[in-house]
Amino acid sequence: MAKNQKCDSGWTTAMRWAARILALIAVGLFVYFIIEFGTKVFPSLAWTNPQGVPLLIALVLALAGVVIAWRWELIGGLIAVGCSAAIIALVCAGSGPDMFLCAFYFTLPLLLAGVLYLGCCWRTRKTSKSQSA
Repeated sequence: MAKNQKCDSGWTTAMRWAARILALIAVGLFVYFIIEFGTKVFPSLAWTNPQGVPLLIALVLALAGVVIAWRWELIGGLIAVGCSAAIIALVCAGSGPDMFLCAFYFTLPLLLAGVLYLGCCWRTRKTSKSQSA
């Protein structure tokens, strides 16, 4: 791990911290939502509605992805990006395609954090390969 840290450039470190800050903001807002509105919202969620339990599971997995990416950037980034796409698809399935932009803006912090983590992983691997050759 120390070898990878030596390979990181300033841009990679900036990308990594930007992704971490976005992840903290997204997770913090979700925790606030759970504390403030959880007792009112969670009992009314249904499995049959795409915007019920399936959307909640996709959101929790996307948040878990950005947290996992603190340690494993590739795996966490893939989970965050994939679950963000699933959130957009579930919102569009439940409310129609006219809600695409709303769903996209909702998942933008998670999507951007996942993409930044994947970029960090790619840059770190690229740098370490060029230094080892």
